[in-house]
Amino acid sequence: MKKGLFSVLLLLSLLLLIGCQAAPEQQLSLEETARQYFSGPDAFIAYTAEDLEDLTGIAPDDYTEAVFLRDSDTLSGREIILVRAKDAEAFRSAKEALERYLSQRKEETRDYLPEAFHRLNQATVEGTGMLVRLVVE
Repeated sequence: MKKGLFSVLLLLSLLLLIGCQAAPEQQLSLEETARQYFSGPDAFIAYTAEDLEDLTGIAPDDYTEAVFLRDSDTLSGREIILVRAKDAEAFRSAKEALERYLSQRKEETRDYLPEAFHRLNQATVEGTGMLVRLVVE
């Protein structure tokens, strides 16, 4: 009797452990992730890898995926840049490049676009894993 009860409890424990395992995480593309940050994503203009490199200095060779979106009202200052770096060195470099870019954008808007300047002042460059992001809401 004890052996049968032990077997049943062991089986139930195994089934519980199997059922509680996390489902494999589905990774969204950076484009999908970027569009989740803002409502009304149709109001954003997608910039190219060439634009990203020209404006930030982040070269396509340094990332596996990147998204650069700006509000269609370019004077609003709203934009998002997401870069999935290829390696730790590229991650560090991309983070520094986005910090320089943010600083430059603040300087450009300081005296001419007070609303955009305010938004840019609230923005930060963040990084997790190999993903570096700049979100100006």
